[in-house]
Amino acid sequence: MKRLFIILQRYSALLSLSFALFFVGCLTCETTEYIITMNEDGKSGTIVTIMRNVQSGESDQTKQQKDFEQAIQSWKGDDYLLQRLREGMYVKDRNLTIENNVLVWTEKAIFSDLGEIFKHEFKNDTLRFVVKGDQKIISTNGVIQPAKDSTVVFWVLAPSKEIFLTTKENNFTPASDFAAMFRTYMKNPK
Repeated sequence: MKRLFIILQRYSALLSLSFALFFVGCLTCETTEYIITMNEDGKSGTIVTIMRNVQSGESDQTKQQKDFEQAIQSWKGDDYLLQRLREGMYVKDRNLTIENNVLVWTEKAIFSDLGEIFKHEFKNDTLRFVVKGDQKIISTNGVIQPAKDSTVVFWVLAPSKEIFLTTKENNFTPASDFAAMFRTYMKNPK
């Protein structure tokens, strides 16, 4: 659980969007992709989050099983949807699938006010995120500014603008095999 909170602190609110999937347990992923599309009003829009190679951060198999069950609960249960509503987003679609032999979480949500979701990261029509040094930016259409122990990415938002950011964990070495666990689960879903 400690690793989860460390991860959330690393990325500020942007990761809280994606790692809300992991609000219980110690789940992590290798890459995370965000696509935010602003509507004409310049406030509302959609956010798509794709997390590839979802795994447990735990080495103990019992804890890995609990983390896997939490991922399934986030996928199928209502508590996750209610949590996202409290965060200012309505989840229109969420899915767990296997792609290229890894477990992938995909979520599409809508929001009415980006500034309400990112209170500290959004100011004067500029969205700003800090990516710490143990992560690497794979792709973005934002402006990248290297800093001492992190990288800052920012976007000046305009109506109908789409922004994207893909990050990768530098030292991703999972002890679990959620793809295999998911294949087993899908043979007999609960």
